[in-house]
Amino acid sequence: MDSLTHAASGATLLLALPRRPAAAWAVPLAMAVAAIPDLDVFFPRIPIDFLLLHRGITHALSALPAFALLCAFLMYPFWKRSTPGAWTFRQTALFAFLLLLTHIWLDCVTTYGTLVFLPFSDYRVRLNGLFIVDVWLLAPLILACCAARHRPRIAAAAMIWLLLYSGGAVIWRMHLQDTWDASFRANGIAPSRLNVLPDAFSPLYWKVQYEHDGQCFQAPLAWNGMRTGSWQQRQSADPALLARLAAEDRSVRIWTRFSLLPLQEERDWGDGKEYNFYDWRFGSFVPFAQTIQNWRRNGATPFRLMARVDSADKLVAVRYIGTAGGGDLGWQSPTAPKGRRGIHWVIGLDD
Repeated sequence: MDSLTHAASGATLLLALPRRPAAAWAVPLAMAVAAIPDLDVFFPRIPIDFLLLHRGITHALSALPAFALLCAFLMYPFWKRSTPGAWTFRQTALFAFLLLLTHIWLDCVTTYGTLVFLPFSDYRVRLNGLFIVDVWLLAPLILACCAARHRPRIAAAAMIWLLLYSGGAVIWRMHLQDTWDASFRANGIAPSRLNVLPDAFSPLYWKVQYEHDGQCFQAPLAWNGMRTGSWQQRQSADPALLARLAAEDRSVRIWTRFSLLPLQEERDWGDGKEYNFYDWRFGSFVPFAQTIQNWRRNGATPFRLMARVDSADKLVAVRYIGTAGGGDLGWQSPTAPKGRRGIHWVIGLDD
């Protein structure tokens, strides 16, 4: 979820409380703590590490208590005991815990994925209920922040809306996916992978993607799951090829584990081949969203991976293009993956 929604949720949660510190810093502090886990975007040293460190250890349930205590230490000095409605340190820590837990939940219901089980597992939780920016969620939170300074019930209603709307979106997405799965099977198609995902301005717009016989297909959907456009078709990424390349290079390994429905393009490169891997998950059928996405350099799909192999089918160069997070270092020599160890095991970073 975008940082503005996180910050607005923090302000709304504070304003929903009947007793809160009557300090000028209270609302800004709540907004800052609600958004602070996303400071992990500044952690990566190289672009590919963005896929491991963003929504990583700062979003992990195991780190949540310690992170809440740290945030409480930062918040607590800003109000004195003489401040009307001032909290104890325990109350401040509990509030920080709720802010961070709300942040984690909002990230889990999007399509990017959140590593909530670090450091014990790098499984990505992605419930695929909300688009990365959701106006139907953000607008009520902002309105509540403007109207609820002396009316906590308005803010409380907005927080109830946050929970019901986000949870309802996940349930509705599951319903649409089950409906499409049943439809395919009734027509003799058994997709190897099937996803219904939110598009911009969901739940008004969705998209369905599936893989069958080495090909990937996608189409736009209305709110009720009815297809509203023609099918697009692309070549699926060869899982055997990706597995072999992943064994030779850490960037390929990281990208493969991050991808949801990887696609593949290839062209001749000297005596060998150049492969372009990307994920349809981050495209959109909505014209407004397409216009914004085309502002990227050359309208590039974000989170792309490119690989070059020589005439002996040996990997010789890799390039990761993180247009929406991390930049582009150009072509690099392969780096053999070593796994996670030491402090890197704790933060989920592959060596």
